[in-house]
Amino acid sequence: MKNTYNKILPIIVFLTLILSFNNSKAATGTPTTYFNTIYAVNLCGPGSSLTECLDPVVLGTNADGSTFDLGAISAGASAGSLGNLNKAQSGVTYSFAQIVLSRAFTMTGTVGSCVTKTGADFDITSPAVVGGASSGTAVSQIIGVPSGATIDSNMIGTTSTNGINGADNSSGNGNIANGEPNMKFRFALATPLTLKNGRLPTFEIAFDLSAGISFSANCTSSVTPGPPVVTASFK
Repeated sequence: MKNTYNKILPIIVFLTLILSFNNSKAATGTPTTYFNTIYAVNLCGPGSSLTECLDPVVLGTNADGSTFDLGAISAGASAGSLGNLNKAQSGVTYSFAQIVLSRAFTMTGTVGSCVTKTGADFDITSPAVVGGASSGTAVSQIIGVPSGATIDSNMIGTTSTNGINGADNSSGNGNIANGEPNMKFRFALATPLTLKNGRLPTFEIAFDLSAGISFSANCTSSVTPGPPVVTASFK
């Protein structure tokens, strides 16, 4: 883990959500390394949903991003603290949250004969799908989410780095375009959170990457991020 947030509170309540990318895949598997950069964590105000984060509260943000190797974290372990609940309002019930994350992922992975390779990195400034190799030893490769209607309806392409600034995709949820380096990913809390004066929980996120990387049938046409299971917890 590197560049972790350093002004964070501890919290725990378990919820499970899926970060899904619409891709044509023939084989999925667990990557050995899975680096992603998170820019902000928001709590969404009353009236929010999976498709809209109203009055977002910025729990934690880093304009340069905080990069985690999620593949180095054991199942059920936490990637680190990602927010300061001092910024949330006491007495307000929060039922949804939002993460702002990069559309680019750096992975090393093997699924069957498919492997990640050098010389074919995803370019976030010209975000076209990249391919893997059909033989050899897996090496680190930057892969990412291509432009278009390529993400689920609880996500949207954005230029934002804190969930408030910047602009979201003009076509709405489920879309990401060139010039949008990040994504907003909204999810429901398994148990709504209502803060009480003098009682601050800790916000942690853990990841299951058993389907974290996806290859096309021939290995070389595409390699894309698969859907990690994210467990966010309040304690």
